[in-house]
Amino acid sequence: MKNLGYGKGYQYAHDLDSKVADMQCLPDNLKDRNYYHPTDEGVERRIRERMDEIRRRRTPRDGPGAKRET
Repeated sequence: MKNLGYGKGYQYAHDLDSKVADMQCLPDNLKDRNYYHPTDEGVERRIRERMDEIRRRRTPRDGPGAKRET
């Protein structure tokens, strides 16, 4: 399968220092949807903070085509 190109470009987040893979896993028509909106209550606050951190790491800093932080 590897010789056929399967898995090419795959990033295993657990192997990365940041634990955030810079790859799109959803179809284009779903990629920017947000299904979970954690509150500031209890453990959801930590979840929201982690989601914000992941979002920052995936957002290009200098416009279109900018190199993303990994």
